[in-house]
Amino acid sequence: MSRLKRCRLLIYSFALIMISAVFTSVALTNDSDRELSALARDILSRRCFACHGANGVARKNIFVLERDRLVASRTVIPGNTNSSLLSVVESGAMPMGGPELPQDEKTVLRNWIARGAPNWDDTNRSTRTFLTEPALLALIRNDLLLTSDRSRPFLRYFSLAHLYNAGISDEELETGRAALSKLLNSLSWHREIAPLAPIDPARTVFRIDLRDYNWTAATWNLLLAVYPYGIRSADSRVIDQLSGSPLPYLRADWFVANASIPPLYHDILGLPKTVRELEQILSIDTARDLEEEKNVARAGLRSSAVSQNNRVLERHVSQHGAYWKSFDFKSNLDDQNIFKDPLRLNPAGGEIIFNLPNGLQAYFLINSFEQRIDQAPISIVSDRNNPDDPVIRNGRSCMSCHFSGIQSFKDEVRPVVRSLPFASFDRQKVLSIYPAQDTLDRLIERDRNRFQQAATAIGASAASAQAEPINALARRFFSEMSVGQAAAEAGLELGEFQSRIAMSSRLLGLGYGQLLVRDGGIRRDAWDKNFGDLAIELELGDHVASVIVLSPRASALRLPNQAGGANRTVVPRAIGSDPNAIMRSARTICVRSMTVYLEAQQFENDLRKRPEFNAMGLMIVKDENAADILIDINRAEFSFKYSFTATNPASSIVVSSGKVTAWNGDFAGPRLAKEFLMHMQTARSSSQEGKR
Repeated sequence: MSRLKRCRLLIYSFALIMISAVFTSVALTNDSDRELSALARDILSRRCFACHGANGVARKNIFVLERDRLVASRTVIPGNTNSSLLSVVESGAMPMGGPELPQDEKTVLRNWIARGAPNWDDTNRSTRTFLTEPALLALIRNDLLLTSDRSRPFLRYFSLAHLYNAGISDEELETGRAALSKLLNSLSWHREIAPLAPIDPARTVFRIDLRDYNWTAATWNLLLAVYPYGIRSADSRVIDQLSGSPLPYLRADWFVANASIPPLYHDILGLPKTVRELEQILSIDTARDLEEEKNVARAGLRSSAVSQNNRVLERHVSQHGAYWKSFDFKSNLDDQNIFKDPLRLNPAGGEIIFNLPNGLQAYFLINSFEQRIDQAPISIVSDRNNPDDPVIRNGRSCMSCHFSGIQSFKDEVRPVVRSLPFASFDRQKVLSIYPAQDTLDRLIERDRNRFQQAATAIGASAASAQAEPINALARRFFSEMSVGQAAAEAGLELGEFQSRIAMSSRLLGLGYGQLLVRDGGIRRDAWDKNFGDLAIELELGDHVASVIVLSPRASALRLPNQAGGANRTVVPRAIGSDPNAIMRSARTICVRSMTVYLEAQQFENDLRKRPEFNAMGLMIVKDENAADILIDINRAEFSFKYSFTATNPASSIVVSSGKVTAWNGDFAGPRLAKEFLMHMQTARSSSQEGKR
C-alpha cells in the first residue's frame, strides 16, 4: 500500500472515530436523561407548541418540539442556563399572554438545559425502524404488484418517510398527512373526496390514483419536471416499468410547499388567465346577475383582515357551490370610495374564492384588468397571519386565511345607504344587491358548512389560521434543516451520513462540513443547490434534476364541462414557437425600460395613442406574469440609437425587434411604438390571408 493511501486511510479512520464520538455524545446516556427530556418536551408541548410548533406561526426556526432546531436557532444552548428560552420563560415573558409557568416546570426546563439538553428526538429514532431507501422502494414495488395491470399506470406515490426517520413528533407527522390530503383534494376537479391510502404500517408512504383527482399522467409530469430530488436506481427502474412513472415517489413536504403556490398551483388546477374565462368554466354570468338583481349578494367593509383600504365582497352561484369575489382598492378616496357610489367600483385588484366540485375551495388573485396574478401587491393587501413573510401568494396564503372557509363579516354599506335622504346613484338597486345582514349570515354559514364537511372528510379541519396544515408543513420545509433531518433526506442513518460527508473533499468544499458538527444544520437553498453533487458523492443513485422535459407551460387535466355532464380533457393552449402565431394571439403587453431617456410609462402612452393599438384589442399590464408580450426598450450608450425587443415571457421567444435613431425619447417612443404595432398588424394580416 502506498504512503498516500495509508495517509488517506488514517484520515478517514480518524474522521469516523470523531463522528462516532460526536454521535455518542448526543445520544441519551441513561434513564434519567430520558426521563428529563420527556418531561421537558411535555412542558414545551403543552405550554409553547400552540405558537411555536407545526402550526404556521413558529418564527425564526423556533420549533419547540425539535431539540435540534432549538439548538440551531440558539434558542437553547446546551449546558448554558442563560439560554434565551430559559430567560423568557423564567421572566414570565413567555408564554405570551400567560399564564406563567409554575416554578416546578421552570425548574425542569432549567435542569434539562443544564444537563446539555438531551435530545428526545433520539427516543423517537430509537423506537422507530429506520425506513431505508431500498425498503421504501420495496413497499412501492410490492404495492404495484398487488394491483391489477389495468390500474398500475394510474398509480403514483408520496412519502413522508424522511420526516419519520428524522424523529419528528407524531403530532407533526399527522400534520404532514393532513397537509398532503388537503392539497391533493384542493387540486382536484373530481366530485368526490379521495382520502389518503397508506401502504405501510407507520403511514409514511401513500398511494394515489390519478383518476381520483381527475389528473392525468401529464399532470404528474408537471411535478416531475421541477422536482429537485429525483434519484433513480435499479429498484426504481422496476417501478418505472410497472407504473410508467420515471420516479417511484415524490416527497410529500416538497409537493405541499411548491404545488400550493404558482406556477404549479395554477398549472395543476388548469386555472385560466382571466376572470372571464374562469366564469365561463364555472357557468357564471356576473353581469346578468347584477342586472337582474338575482343570484348575487354584495357587502362593503371599511376595513378587513387583509385589505389596507375599504373592500367590497360579492357572491354569485356557480355550478359547484359559491363564487366569492373581492374588490380591493389602493385608497379610500374619490372613485376608490365605495360609499360614494356602491354600484360603480374601480378596484385595483381582488381575490376570487370558489368551490371545487368536492366542496373544498380554490383561489384566484387578480389585478385591475381582471387578469390572474401570482401574488397580490403588498401595498393593497397583506397576510397578517404571517408577519415574517406578509406577501399574499395565490393558493397557500389564501388557505391560511380561509382555514375554515368563508370568513364572517359585517356589511357597512347597506346601513349607510338606508340612512341617506337622497343619493346620486340608484338607491333601490344598492339595497337590492346589498342584502340585509341576516341574509349574508345565512349564505356565509351555508358556504362554511360545505367547506368544513369536505375538510373533515379528509382529516384536515383546522381550528385557526395557525393550525392550517398546508402552511405548517410548508414552513417546516423551508426552514433550516438539522443534521438529523439532512441525514434522513439523504436516506441514510446519521452516523453513516456524516462519515460519507467527512470522506468527500468535494462535499466539504461545497460547505457540507456544517453537517459534521454536533448541533449543525443547513439552509434549504444551500441543500438544494448542490443536491446533485451530494447524491453522487453519497452514492445515493443516479440524480436526475428533471426527468420530464415539458413544452413551456404545458399541462393537462380533466375538468367538468360547463353543463356539468361528461368530463373533458383540457390542455392549456400551447405557446408554440412561431413568432407570428404568438403575436396574432397576444392581447396583453408589459413594458420594461433600461434607459432613463425613454421610460416605460412614456412608451406605454405612445402605444396607447396609436389607433391600431385599440383596434387590435391590446392592453398594457404591469405584471410580467400576466403579459403575452414583454417589450424591453433601451438606448445604446453614447449614441442616439433606441431599440426595442419583444419576447413571449412563457417561451422566451423573440417575436419582434426594431431600432430607430432619434434626438431623445420624445421622438424615439412614437416611432418605436409605430414599428412594433406594424409588426403586430403584419402578423395578424398574414393570418387573414392564410384563411382566404
